[in-house]
Amino acid sequence: MPPTETDADLRVESINLPFCSLQRSSNNPATLGMRLLSDISRLEAKVERLEAQLSAKDREIATMTRTEAKATAAFKSQIDKLQQERDEFQKMVLGNQQVRTQQIHEMKKKEKEYIKLQKEGRQRGTWNGKKTDNDFYKKIVDAYEAKNQELVAENADLRALLRSMQVDMREFLNAPNGKQSSPVNTRVDSDLSQSPLGGRTDMFDLPLHMARDQIEESLRTKMTSIKERMVQLQDAQKAAELTSEVSERELELEAQLVEARSIIQEQASIMSKHLAKSERPRRLSGHLNSERDSLLSSPSESLRNTVNSHSELYLHLKKLDISLGEA
Repeated sequence: MPPTETDADLRVESINLPFCSLQRSSNNPATLGMRLLSDISRLEAKVERLEAQLSAKDREIATMTRTEAKATAAFKSQIDKLQQERDEFQKMVLGNQQVRTQQIHEMKKKEKEYIKLQKEGRQRGTWNGKKTDNDFYKKIVDAYEAKNQELVAENADLRALLRSMQVDMREFLNAPNGKQSSPVNTRVDSDLSQSPLGGRTDMFDLPLHMARDQIEESLRTKMTSIKERMVQLQDAQKAAELTSEVSERELELEAQLVEARSIIQEQASIMSKHLAKSERPRRLSGHLNSERDSLLSSPSESLRNTVNSHSELYLHLKKLDISLGEA
C-alpha cells in the first residue's frame, strides 16, 4: 500500500521534534551555566569560610594538645610521687606494727619475771640471818632498778618513734601540692602542750595519762587528712583518664578535618576543569550547522559532569558542617 500524505507529514514532524528539542536544549545551557556559575561562586565563598574555620580549629586543637600533654605529664608526676609516699607510709605502718608486737612480747616476758620475783619474795621468810635479808633486798632493788632503766629506755624509744611518725605524717600531708598545707599547719601547735611552769613542751614528753587524749586526737586528725589525700589521688587518676579520652576524640576530629580539606581541594580542581570545558561550547556557538550535533552533545555532557561534581561537593560540605558543629 503506498504511503499517504498524512503519513509523510507525521514522519516529517517526528524528524523535526528531536531537532526542536536539541535547539531548545542549546538555548538552555547558557542559562544553566550562569546559574551554575553563581552556585560555584557561592560555594567557593563557603569553602573559603570553611577553610578559615578549619585553620582556626587546627590552631585550637594544637593548643589543646600541648595543654593536654603538659597536664598529663603533671598528673603523672604527681601520681607517681603520691604512690611513692603511700608506699613509704605503708612501710612506716608495718614497722610500727612490728614494734608493737615486739613490745607486747617484752611485756609478757616482764610479767613472767615479775611473777618469778614474787615467788622469790615469798621464800624470804625461810632465809636466816641479817646478811641473807640484806642480800635479798639488794637483789630486789637491783632487779627493780634494772627493769626501771629498761622501761625508761623503751619509753624514750617509743616517744622518739611517735615523734618521728608525727613529723613524717606532717611532711606527707604538706609535701605534694600544698592543698593540705594550711589545715595541717594550723594543727602544728596542737602537738605542743602547756607545761606546769607556763612554757611549751612536746606532748610526747608528758606522762601518758596527761597526753593520751591529745595524742589520739592528733593521730585521728592526721589519718583523716591522709584519707582525704587518697581520695584526691583517685580523683586525679579519673581526671587523667577523662583527659586521655578527650584527646582521642580530638585526634579523630583532626583526622576528619584533614580528610575534608583534601576532598575540598580535589573538588575545587575538578570544578575548575569542568568550568573551562563548559565555557568552550559558548565560544564555538557561531560555527557551521554541520557541527551542531557535536556542539549540542558536548554542553550536555559537560553539564551532567558539572551537576554531578556540584552534588558531590554539596554532600561533602554538609558532612564538614556536621563535624564542625560537633567540635
